[in-house]
Amino acid sequence: MLLGIPKRTLIITAVLAGVFFVYLLGDERRGIGDIDVGGSAEPGCQFTVSADVLNVRSAPSTDADVIDKVTRDETVAASSTVRKGFRKLGDERWVAKEFLTPVSGASCG
Repeated sequence: MLLGIPKRTLIITAVLAGVFFVYLLGDERRGIGDIDVGGSAEPGCQFTVSADVLNVRSAPSTDADVIDKVTRDETVAASSTVRKGFRKLGDERWVAKEFLTPVSGASCG
């Protein structure tokens, strides 16, 4: 016992705090908002999201894992690559193209 608290309780609390901390760090890295695709997008290839919430998936499929979300009126940088109805935003980042509207003057379609 430490401070009247059993060791088992302290260990469980410490582990849960560690898991929560790691989750927060990972969430900050992913973030919700404008997508930074780290150079995979093409300059001038930008779209506005028309869906209330649009799932960003790990592959061009509705069965792929949802790894992020973007919301209505957000602008996302993208690639000209389209597969199975999904536009590539970056490495392992895809969204349904039907919910994207090209920004005025965008260089890809």
